[in-house]
Amino acid sequence: MNLGDASGFQVGLALGLASMASIGPNNLLIIREGLLRGRALFVASLTWGTYVALIAASWLLGGSIARLDPAFQTALSWLGLAALAWFALQSFRAASAAGCPEERSDGQDRARPCIARVIGVVWMNPLTYIELLLVPAALGQSFVSGGDRLQFILALVLMSALYCYGYALGGRVMALVLRNRTNLRIFDLISGLVLAGLAAAMAARLVTQ
Repeated sequence: MNLGDASGFQVGLALGLASMASIGPNNLLIIREGLLRGRALFVASLTWGTYVALIAASWLLGGSIARLDPAFQTALSWLGLAALAWFALQSFRAASAAGCPEERSDGQDRARPCIARVIGVVWMNPLTYIELLLVPAALGQSFVSGGDRLQFILALVLMSALYCYGYALGGRVMALVLRNRTNLRIFDLISGLVLAGLAAAMAARLVTQ
């Protein structure tokens, strides 16, 4: 199916599915929250709320965002690369941390630490703004019809809800299997390797541009 033949809703579903299939710092945060039996649904809701706000901004400010200086977008990409490297380092540090298992709250964790985690990963991650503000703004401008643009945004909102809460549920399911500190360290190690691989691939793409 060519982009020109697709409706706004179909393009939104495709873009949302691509985001859902890709593993990054935001998704790993939600999975880990479920794995720790923390307030996974609360963290997923905060993340989804951030996504909805950015997607809505991409619709309301689409024209001006799409016309941003390419140099700014490139700078944001380099910041995203630095963020990926930092999150990978943090995952490796968590995997190698000695001591007792992290305290599991079984959903009783206070809201403030959860908000701090979302701010530290989702809000401070430049890639969040690239994927949910710049890219939707650029794609939204390709639709002539205002109805198609609205369908595109609604599909993105729907898909973002699906993968935020889907990853939260996935983390909960993983918690039934990965019950001890060793398994948590394995998860952190795998997360670090995934993020490091993404950083390396992104660096190669930016260097060759």
